[in-house]
Amino acid sequence: MKTPEEVAAGERLSRTSLRDFKAAPRGKEPDYDLPSFMATVPLEEAPIPVLLRHALNLIGIDHTGPGEKVAWWATFAYKGYACSLVHQKFGLRLRIRGNLTDAQANSLLSEMQEKLVSAVATVEGLLITRTRDTLNAGDVTVVNQERQLRRAYSYFRERATDPDVVADVSDSGKSEFGTWTSFILGKNIMAMNSFHDLVAAISAFLSSLEHELVLALPFLDFNPSIDDLTRIIGDTWGKKWRRVVGTSDPEAVRLRERLAEVVERWRNPYSHGGFEKGHSATIYVHTPIGALPVGLSQIRDSPLFSFHAASETDIEGVFALFDEIDAYLDGTMPHARAWIASGLDVRFDADFRAQVVEYESKGNLQELIDAHAYRADMIANMDF
Repeated sequence: MKTPEEVAAGERLSRTSLRDFKAAPRGKEPDYDLPSFMATVPLEEAPIPVLLRHALNLIGIDHTGPGEKVAWWATFAYKGYACSLVHQKFGLRLRIRGNLTDAQANSLLSEMQEKLVSAVATVEGLLITRTRDTLNAGDVTVVNQERQLRRAYSYFRERATDPDVVADVSDSGKSEFGTWTSFILGKNIMAMNSFHDLVAAISAFLSSLEHELVLALPFLDFNPSIDDLTRIIGDTWGKKWRRVVGTSDPEAVRLRERLAEVVERWRNPYSHGGFEKGHSATIYVHTPIGALPVGLSQIRDSPLFSFHAASETDIEGVFALFDEIDAYLDGTMPHARAWIASGLDVRFDADFRAQVVEYESKGNLQELIDAHAYRADMIANMDF
């Protein structure tokens, strides 16, 4: 049953971009003796194939499926020719059948593609009006990007703890002012490289942590009638931590405070244009005794204070803390972490949350992970 908005959208498409598209005659098979022509719709033109299908559905053209290596297909007539739009494993295909030359067929296929793609704007406008309410009701799936985010963190962590060797560079020469020499200590360059990778690793860890905290919600106490998912996603890492991990456990509070110190000292100055909180070592005030840093003696806590921005001890301490946080989350939310580690996307709807509770009560969430992984593989390969 179509909503009034869907009916109106269908009528509008029937008068405009899809006016030459008609439902295939019922009970009449295409003439398979006629030549058939095909074009693949580029992914960049239709990254979400189902939107094209829905545009056809709005004007009364139904779809069928799934089938072997096919997610769905819709048959219709375009300017009197038998046509179909098929979402197959290896792409979205348009087909047309009739007594046509290659040039004529290609022209018609190009026309159909352009008109179907243009109809997507109407479909998106129809769907977007209800998107926020649907999202906050929990009827959404969040893409699990944890593996990619962790890969970035591991990459920068390895570089920070084991930087590429840089050789000393010594040079000399003569100029109009006399002879000159220069010497660059390779260890100093390595130390600065480690610092740059440390800052990148901290940012990557925080991205991963924030992502995990959102993905963990359906395995904990997510309640769409209370929780505003869009707000939680947009919250800072600290607010996400308080919402998901909580503040009742002293160990959780300790880890959060230590992480805040790391973020304040190492990451924040370099994610806000190089300016520290309070500008202690990044702004100098002109005084009677010279230009002095705003923070005066407080600059001893600034990474700009020392010649090397981060010592080996600093780097080891940061990553030791991150390992503690990982271990703590493994212990306090093992089921959420197991699901996230599987790489599967996370649903927030009531049905999925009920499945989680059921399998957790049986102590066998891995069975649910395996079932969803099997279905995900089946859908990806279109093995219906």
